[in-house]
Amino acid sequence: MINWMGSNMQGCLRTRIGYMPMAETISPGDTIRAQIGEQSELIAVGKNITQIKNIYQHVPTQPVDATARATAQAKLAALPLDAIPALAPLPIGSRLPLSPNPLFVGREADFRTLAHTLKGDATVAIGPATIAAATGGGGYGKTQLAVEFAHRYGQFFAGGVFWLNFADPAGVPAEIANCGGVGGLDLRPDYANLKLDEQVKLILAAWQSELPRLLIFDNCEDESLLDAWRPPSGACRILLTSRRAEWELHLNVQRLPLALLPRAESIRLLHKFRPDLPESAPDLAAIAEELGDLPLALHLAGSYLKCYQWAITPTAFLAQLRSPTLLQHRALQQGRHAQRSPTQHDHNVARTFALSYDRLDASEPVDALALKLLARTAYFAPGVPIPRPLLLASSGSNQDDPEVALQSEDALHRLVELGLLESEANGALRLHRLLARFLQMVSIDDNAQADVEETMSIFAYNDNMSGYPARLLAWQPHLQHVTDCAQLRNDQRSAKLATSLGYHFKAVGDLVGARPYYEQALTIRRQVLGEEHPDTASSLNNLGNLLQAQGDLTTAKPYYEQALTIRRQVLGEEHPDTARSFNNLGLLLKVQGDLTTARFYYEQALVIYKKVLSEQHPNIAASLNNLGSLLQDQGDLATARAYFEQALAIRQKTLGEQHPDTAQSLRRLGRILWKEGKWALAHPYYEQALAIYMLRLGPNHRKTRTVRHILKKLKTQST
Repeated sequence: MINWMGSNMQGCLRTRIGYMPMAETISPGDTIRAQIGEQSELIAVGKNITQIKNIYQHVPTQPVDATARATAQAKLAALPLDAIPALAPLPIGSRLPLSPNPLFVGREADFRTLAHTLKGDATVAIGPATIAAATGGGGYGKTQLAVEFAHRYGQFFAGGVFWLNFADPAGVPAEIANCGGVGGLDLRPDYANLKLDEQVKLILAAWQSELPRLLIFDNCEDESLLDAWRPPSGACRILLTSRRAEWELHLNVQRLPLALLPRAESIRLLHKFRPDLPESAPDLAAIAEELGDLPLALHLAGSYLKCYQWAITPTAFLAQLRSPTLLQHRALQQGRHAQRSPTQHDHNVARTFALSYDRLDASEPVDALALKLLARTAYFAPGVPIPRPLLLASSGSNQDDPEVALQSEDALHRLVELGLLESEANGALRLHRLLARFLQMVSIDDNAQADVEETMSIFAYNDNMSGYPARLLAWQPHLQHVTDCAQLRNDQRSAKLATSLGYHFKAVGDLVGARPYYEQALTIRRQVLGEEHPDTASSLNNLGNLLQAQGDLTTAKPYYEQALTIRRQVLGEEHPDTARSFNNLGLLLKVQGDLTTARFYYEQALVIYKKVLSEQHPNIAASLNNLGSLLQDQGDLATARAYFEQALAIRQKTLGEQHPDTAQSLRRLGRILWKEGKWALAHPYYEQALAIYMLRLGPNHRKTRTVRHILKKLKTQST
């Protein structure tokens, strides 16, 4: 955990953004008795919590006459499940200090989900209360959703709606007691003169009755608090708001994970602050994008645009939001522009995030690992799910060790529990883009970005070399984001990332996308390593290869020649990279029609490979394949076929039956048979190649499309 405390700042939360008062907290196992008397056993929190039955067992249920019960059940039965009811007065006796928000937008699907959960069976009044939890990170609008739901659906709960702030465990008894006096349930004329524990008992008795009520436990983060205060029987329904994403199964909490606002709703919210702007204004959509559709941030941004509409245009405001210090912008902090919060929450995005972040204690092993992982999430692509193995690898821990793997899962569980990360169904983790900015601002982990870059580089290299580029597509946005951020430094690691991303783009057929990254890598290596470094030669070779794939043979040739010159001088005549340059020049010359010179280069490459590599090395298969192709063009089909068969045997053995390079050898053999007029024999080779390309490259890759076209021609010729 960050050392938020200054030497003379006790009781305040110190961040790089400002200061924030800290509430005193109750440690797990502490018992709250100060407000309700030593003799009472009403409430205990933490690991030693008194179970529900011990809190409620001495509280008699408040009786309800049959007519009132039937009327109340009929009203609850009328609660609509599909249509969203209009705002309506709450039943007499309700306690809801928060007003509806005229700026509220969207959430219709969430309303319907809550309605289905909380309505349940209107006639059932036994067993623990039905519990629906609106969960999500800071700023997602959980409390606002609960307020709006209460003002729309509260009319169907005849026993009333009761808002309780659970943020401070010590204050919960007083929150409950406040529901029973004048203006609330008005349980007894002398209610105000009763002791706190007597007031609480009266409320608990009412909660266990058969009269449907809606209890709202706002900011309920502690399972023990919910376990203690939920009625064990009766007709109450509970709607709780929490950052906590996971709850013990025995509590039977029906979770509603809140999503970010859909883009259209984000724009509509901003438009409510600036109705003079058309909803179609591009700047509004761009502002919503920059703020990640986070309701709190959108509310503050809208307030800012309204307050300073004569001083700053939306376009200028958008430019300011794109600053690296976004969270320090006055628009996202408490200020003159920020209207009073409808939920009475802090109007500061960074401090909202800090409420969860500060609960991580670096002196605790699980929290320390959680902080390490969280710091690294900030350097992946913001708002994009991060594959679990990728994130865990960035921590540098040995995930093959069962104990380490379990500790890592505990740390991730802790982050999800605090609402700092969202867990996807496939195990991936998502971090909000504004939270990423916050973490980059407050984290003191100086190795986080370097660790993420190194991890991405290793994963990308391995996937690129595997020959299965489609596997990399799942986290391509992360590779691109990490690479783009690294380019600001112009160092060897950024060049390595640019090379990996360029290679990936080329492998998936995006030749235009690959070029700027190959060019950037070459520029960096020339500046940092010099003109005669082997890595510079690699970048020259890559650009030549890309230009050849684009059909620009004239421009490609000098790149190949420069790479070959460097490698011969620096690495020697018998090095695999020198052989690669010979091979690539042979490929280009063959396309240009200079088969004699091309054959010389091919044979030079094959001689070197056979000297320095094992007999079954894939590079030898590639050389055999190239020589076979050239001999095929020269009309020596028998020799060409022998080379292709050797190449196929090596690739099947070393790369596997479903590798794209194996598919290439199958295509070559099919092509030979086609030229020999043996169409029926050629057909299965192309079919096998197509199956591999479909599996490994996908249906839209250019190689897949080419083989599919050839098969159609073969079918036509065969008939």
